[in-house]
Amino acid sequence: MSRAMSDWIDDIFDELEKPEVTERMRSYLLHLLGKCRYYDNVHEEYVDEILDSDLSMLRFKELHTTFEMNKLDVTYDYAPSQRELSRHIRRICGLE
Repeated sequence: MSRAMSDWIDDIFDELEKPEVTERMRSYLLHLLGKCRYYDNVHEEYVDEILDSDLSMLRFKELHTTFEMNKLDVTYDYAPSQRELSRHIRRICGLE
C-alpha cells in the first residue's frame, strides 16, 4: 500500500512541474514569432505548433528561447517599440 501512495505523490509532483501552456503564453509566442523573420513555410509551421493543443511547457520554453535569439535587432526592425528604441540607444551609448 505504501508503494501506491508514493506513486500517487510522485504523480502530483510531476503535474506541478509540468504546468499547462495558457492562451496568454501562446499569444506571447506568436508575438515573439512576429518579431522574427523566417521563410513563409517555417513561419506557418511554428504557428501551427504554437496553436496545437498538445504544446508542452518544455516545448514552450524551447520556442521562447529560439524566438528571443532570432528576433530582429532594432536596426533591422521596421517599427520598433519605444522601449526597444530606448534600450538600443542606451546600449549604443554604453549606459546599459
